[in-house]
Amino acid sequence: MLRIPSPLNYSSFVKELPIEPGVYKFKDLRRRSIYIGKAKNLKNRLKSYLSESNNKTKKSRSILSESYFIDLVLTKSELESLLLEQHLIKEEKPKYNVQFKDDKGYPWISFEKSKKYPSVKSFLGRKNKKDLYFGPFPSSISVKNVLELIQKVFKLRDCTDSFFKNRKRPCLQFEIGRCSAPCVGQITEEDYLQEVEEAKKLLKGNSEDLLNDLYELMDLNSERKLYERAASYRDKISALREIQRNQSTSGFLKERDAISISQNNLTSRIGITEVRGGWIVSHRNFIAENFIGDTSILESFIINHYLNQVNIPSDIVTSGVLANKRILEEALSDSQGKQIRIITKPGKKDLGLIEISQSNTDFSLKRANKNRRNLGPQFLEIQNLLKKTTGIKNIEAIDVSHHSGKNAVGASVVYDQRGKRTDKYRLYNLKKENMGDDIASMKEVIRRRYGKKNNEGGALSDLLIIDGGYTHLKAARSELEKLKISAIGLVALSKGFHRKEEFDSLVKEDGAVLNINRRSKAHLILQEIRDESHRFSIKNQRKNLAKQIRKSVLDDVQGVGSKNKLSLLRYFGDVEHIKKASITDLINVNGIGKHKATAIYNYFQSKI
Repeated sequence: MLRIPSPLNYSSFVKELPIEPGVYKFKDLRRRSIYIGKAKNLKNRLKSYLSESNNKTKKSRSILSESYFIDLVLTKSELESLLLEQHLIKEEKPKYNVQFKDDKGYPWISFEKSKKYPSVKSFLGRKNKKDLYFGPFPSSISVKNVLELIQKVFKLRDCTDSFFKNRKRPCLQFEIGRCSAPCVGQITEEDYLQEVEEAKKLLKGNSEDLLNDLYELMDLNSERKLYERAASYRDKISALREIQRNQSTSGFLKERDAISISQNNLTSRIGITEVRGGWIVSHRNFIAENFIGDTSILESFIINHYLNQVNIPSDIVTSGVLANKRILEEALSDSQGKQIRIITKPGKKDLGLIEISQSNTDFSLKRANKNRRNLGPQFLEIQNLLKKTTGIKNIEAIDVSHHSGKNAVGASVVYDQRGKRTDKYRLYNLKKENMGDDIASMKEVIRRRYGKKNNEGGALSDLLIIDGGYTHLKAARSELEKLKISAIGLVALSKGFHRKEEFDSLVKEDGAVLNINRRSKAHLILQEIRDESHRFSIKNQRKNLAKQIRKSVLDDVQGVGSKNKLSLLRYFGDVEHIKKASITDLINVNGIGKHKATAIYNYFQSKI
């Protein structure tokens, strides 16, 4: 490990560096890697960082200003350095290396594998490991179209479990030919699961295999004179062939991925459109913010995304320029044990595929930019208002919500100059001894939010908004001092007359009180962030309260376990309907016999 000298000694330092290929790490004072790169010639690469050129980017200057050491790892070839670089980036996660994050804001199609009769639905959110997912899809409309196809061809259900379990006769979906009505036994479990497997095969892109299977089944049933069943397979084949005719990418013999890039001054989005079995089976977008690298963003993404995947297509298509195309192909081919081609001069058919990929990626970036804001002027106004000597990049607000001193929840929300940072929102279930005491609760939130154990490696906000007056502000400062944190600025927003926002007061650390000016954008954004923290805390406090109510009411009924409770809630929908149910109604619930039904009925009657 080499100590970086002062700028006056850069020239002599560079002369001693090796000219071989390898990997270099810029490290901070604590010897943590903050940026990892590779070079064909380490001496020339590091010379570009240590030169006095005015053309260096702001990010390059930041890396150099935070670095105290350089660590070098020599390799035999540029390819070896590329592979080592990617391994080290994934292992050490330096803060200045671009991390390509999967864009989670896109819908999927889910199959509930754990259910006897799996439903197929549109899905958005955190995935359940028990279920199977296909996608993501570029929009909710595309998911809707695919689901309509699946229901039309395979007649799979899309209803909720409670709706499914309580049907006595087929619903409208069955009447219009969109569901096989497994809820009332119109199809056997074996036949329904066969339809599920066929739908999965279609979504996996194995359309030709599926069609061959359907042809065989049609012929087999025709030979057995099961003409009605054979006709159903014929109709499926016809519908699938119609879809293939409408596919703009039909005719590809090989699997391939098309890569496109959309960029603005803040973000880069890389899109991958996948073709499997002649079909476009998905389009995924990845986000790369504030990219800086020794290679192009396209090269960096290709090696980052594909190098450690188990199975990738033989053809990767892009219209971008790749200076190290040969090295990338060699690296991917070695990792896969097969020949991988990167096509940078696409033919007519591949150009059509790239156009599709590009339009999806452009749409993704355009949609994301609609949600971005430019709060830079407001943040600068706040900085001047509070007479802060350093700039404000992040503002945080904390809030405490409780119900008559119970079920207290603390919340923390963060804004940067582009608006809400929901990925940095935090929730805290507060200790019983602090419930009902606003200042004690606020102190607990600060300790848990900024304490070393909970904020290890996390970035501190530049300004913290406290909901309260000067007393709350002083208590917050005292708690931060105990944590040895002084860099965070503080400001309090005090509720006004009748809790109307126009009568709010802004309290500074020196005790000065300013009336809120509704014409000031700085004042308005401070109120917005405070209100967002209140909304976030009260929403989750109410969720916790509702959970406790359901839990306490039903758990107090003797003989009713967790499975019974779940069955009751699924059947009746909520506790209020359970309270109003008769013994006869309760007996209809799966697992609730006459003895339990009587106990439940008597319990709620005793509460009236």
